[in-house]
Parts: sequence; C-alpha cells; structure tokens
Amino acid sequence: MTSNLIPVGIVGAGPVGMALAARLASFGIPSVLFERDPELRKQGSKACLIQGDVLEVLDKFGCAETIGAEGVTWTTARTYVRGKEIRAAEYPRRIGYGPFVNISQFRIEQLLLEKIQESPLTEVHWAHEITAVSQDDDAVTVTADTPDGPRSYTCRYVVACDGVRSPMRKMTGVAWTGYSHKDRFLITDLKVKLPLPKERHFHYDPPFNPGRQLVMHPQPNDIWRIDWQLAPETDIEAERADGRFDRRVRAVIGDVDYEIDWVSTYRFHQRVVEKFRLGRIFFAGDSAHSLPPYGSRGMNSGIQDADNLAWKLALVMEGKAEDSLLDTYHDERYAAAKENLAVTEATIKFMVPPTLARRWARKVLLTLSHPFQRVRDRVNSGKMAEPHTYTASPVVESADRHPLLGSFAPDARVAAPGVRRVRELYGQGFTGLYFAPDRAAAREFAERALADTRGLDARLVVVLREGERAVPTAGDASDMPAGVTVLRDRDSVLSHAYRAAEGSCLIVRPDGHIAALLPDASRPEGFGASLSRCAQAVTPSVAARVVAAA
Repeated sequence: MTSNLIPVGIVGAGPVGMALAARLASFGIPSVLFERDPELRKQGSKACLIQGDVLEVLDKFGCAETIGAEGVTWTTARTYVRGKEIRAAEYPRRIGYGPFVNISQFRIEQLLLEKIQESPLTEVHWAHEITAVSQDDDAVTVTADTPDGPRSYTCRYVVACDGVRSPMRKMTGVAWTGYSHKDRFLITDLKVKLPLPKERHFHYDPPFNPGRQLVMHPQPNDIWRIDWQLAPETDIEAERADGRFDRRVRAVIGDVDYEIDWVSTYRFHQRVVEKFRLGRIFFAGDSAHSLPPYGSRGMNSGIQDADNLAWKLALVMEGKAEDSLLDTYHDERYAAAKENLAVTEATIKFMVPPTLARRWARKVLLTLSHPFQRVRDRVNSGKMAEPHTYTASPVVESADRHPLLGSFAPDARVAAPGVRRVRELYGQGFTGLYFAPDRAAAREFAERALADTRGLDARLVVVLREGERAVPTAGDASDMPAGVTVLRDRDSVLSHAYRAAEGSCLIVRPDGHIAALLPDASRPEGFGASLSRCAQAVTPSVAARVVAAA
C-alpha cells in the first residue's frame, strides 16, 4: 500500500476525467488518473460534437485552439421529413469558439492527454482497473488490479469518471435512476466525399430509413458520422456479411467510393445518479448521467461537471472554503442533468412515440410539416446543448436581483492589450466586472474593493465607456491597484451583453458563471463579503439534506 496521500484520484481517463485533471492542475491541485485500458483507444467518433461554450473550459488549459482549428465548425442544423427539408435552424457564429465544433472524441482525448502529460501535477496509471473502494472521514482507498498485481491507493478525494457502466457507481451502491431505451442505433463513420454542406442533417422517415430517423454529422478529414435508428430485428453483422450493409450505406450517400472507419451499435439511456457526492467520492460525466445523443449533451455536460467540481475542490483543499461548498456540486450539476433529461425525454417521445395515439399524432404532424410553417416548428429534432443556468444554487444570488445571475457569462469583444474578448479574463479565480462611470471612480472602487478579498483569489475588470476620456489610454492599468484590468467598452457592447447599469459590479466565478451582484457599488468594501458568499453555501444544500435524510 502506498504511503503517499494522493490529493485527487480520478477513475477513468476519458475526456471528462482528463479535463478534470487538467483543470485541477490549472489551480495547482495534483491528481492521478486510474485507467483500466493499457493505453488510449480509438473507438470511432463517439461523442463527435463539442459546444463552443464547453471549449471555453478547455481553453483554460490550452486545448481549445487546436480543436477549433482542426474541427468542423457549423452554424446550421437542417431537418428533413421524408426526404424534403422543412427547417434550417441557424446559430450565430461566435467570436470565440463554435457555436458547435465536430471532431472525434478520440482526437479530443489525444489533445487532453498531451496536455496532462506536460504537467508535473498530473499522472496517468494505465492498466489500473479499480476493483474495490472504501472511505472514512479523512480519505478514500481504492484497490486496483495492475500489471504488477493488486495495489491500493489512498486519496483525499476520488472522482468517478468511469463511464455509463461505471464500476465505481456499482461498488458504492449509489442509486442509478431512470431507464434504458429498447431501440438500438447504428453509428457508422465513413470516409467519403459528399456534395453536402458541412452541417447537421437530421432526417425523419427518410426513404433510406423508412419509419425511423437518421442523422448525419461531418467530421474532419472527410469523415461523415451517420446514425441510424434500427428496427428491432436488425442484425448488422449479418448485413455486413451478405452485402446488405453496403446497400444500406449507398441508399444514403449514393454511388460514390467510401471507406468504413468505424461501425458500432448502441442503446441509449435516460439515467442520473441520486447523489453526485457521496462523502469524499464524486460522480461526473457518464458515470453520473447518461443521455441520448440528441443535442450532444453527454461529453459536453460531463466537461461542465469537471469544471464545476474543479474550482470547488481547489478552494476547499487550499483551506479557502468550507466542505459544504462541495455539496453544491450536487445541487448545481444534478439540476443540470435533470434539465438535460427533460429536454431529451421530450425529443424521445416525439422520435419514438410510446403509444398508438402519439404515433398517429406524429404521423399527422410530419405529413402537415411540408405545407405549414407553424407545424414545422413543432417537429422535434433535438434541442442543441447549452450551459445550465444555476437558478436554485446556494452559492448563486437570486435572479430577481439581476437577470443573468446563475448563467454562463456572455462573451464580447474588448479593447485591452493582449485581450481579444472578455471570456479570456475568466477562469482562474473570481472576477469582479465593474462598469465604471469614469476612471477616477474606477480607481477608487478598485482600491477599496481589493483591500479585502477574504483570502480568495480575485481580480477586478474595470469597464470604461468608449466616450470616457482617459489618460492613460484604455487598457493601461498603471494608475490602478495590482490585479486590475481596464477595458474599453466600444459602442456599449459589453454593457448591453451584461445588462449592466453604470456603477454596477457583477462577480463571475472561476467556471464562468455569474454568481453575484454587489449590493451597493457605492460601498465597494462589500466586494469581499460578496466573494465569500459565492464560495460558501449560506443555506443547507440539497446534497446535505439528502445525506441527512439517508
């Protein structure tokens, strides 16, 4: 048994586990990943889409730019009924990343692995299959089957990122609520040149998959990911053996040359764990929630789990926040999972109607979708993923005080040396965003606000109106206290994006969510108190109540 206490043990070196390790390292927290496979394995495109807001998480440790450059960024989602297009949903292109970038999960894992291998704070133990786990008030002990035989490790905390079949979930006995769908789906990655725009293409009842659905996503290097909903009796291996699989493919892509890069079948799940926190053990990604692929919520929400947990673990482990802050991980990410499940459940009931009446109603709706615009808008082809707004969190102020509280902070172009957009300023500690009436007021506010940050890492971003004459020029903070960045708000873009009144100050958390509005900006001494409330649950959390009731 090792005598060294591992700060954070992470079970599973998939995209969520590696993102968590890299994010912890960005806060200076060491971690060890335990992965049962002997090396990184390619398993097709798998989670083939990453949302732009989620790339902001990877941007905090230097992976986003490569993914954005290599991936296929798209802005249009097309929906077809019986071979005819009925809708083209448009998503605005971002000034940062996205809105959506198609790239294989394996490529994301490769880039994450490169990043954590560069860090002295992260380590991967390959071919380590966790077979037992126990915990007490001080630590978690995991036992692993390794190439050198069984070995035990003691960790201060353990995070289970070991996938939808999660052995950690089974070993701890946490309830896995929800259901698994009976229908199967076929994933095929094809290397093929197609005369289609590189966008999302969703088909209801197409001639090449009658009565069911099919979705196509472009990937880099001329790879197209095609998902078929299968009939219950379908035998894909038999199809591949007798030539029917080739006919299935050609019915979609036509008579063109193609290569098969990956073939797999799966059943989707609608499930979530009852508790995201169990003492010193946490669940993240597919081990915490399993979702259908509609809207690409799986990996995206898992990386958001990691980002949410990382800053809270860092504060608690550094002695800057009480243990109760960790309970809010359950409060916030369980709510996010339930929202995702509600969205995908509505899509499932439309795609696979559970009753004869619903099937009849859907058939009528699809028939009427061609001639009637109002009917087209009711065809549910899956709402795309977006960050959850923490409206009921113990560490987020009520949205009654400001409409953006709890939401992921908007992005906007800014003018300052070395800064292109405001989201680049978030991610390490807390950020105060002060919309100053003038430079003199900004300097006074900064001096008084930063005099006491309650021991928390915090910076202040001062936003000056474009018309405000100032010497030094905007971006020069030489006349400001240390820890202040000065931005010029051209055309009031930033003020409008944040719905911010002159003289107001918003506080943005390390995960980029807006957590508080300073009660009285004329009293900047309250900045520290507001920061403290963002790092400490002021009311008993849901997780604490669940544990108390158990």
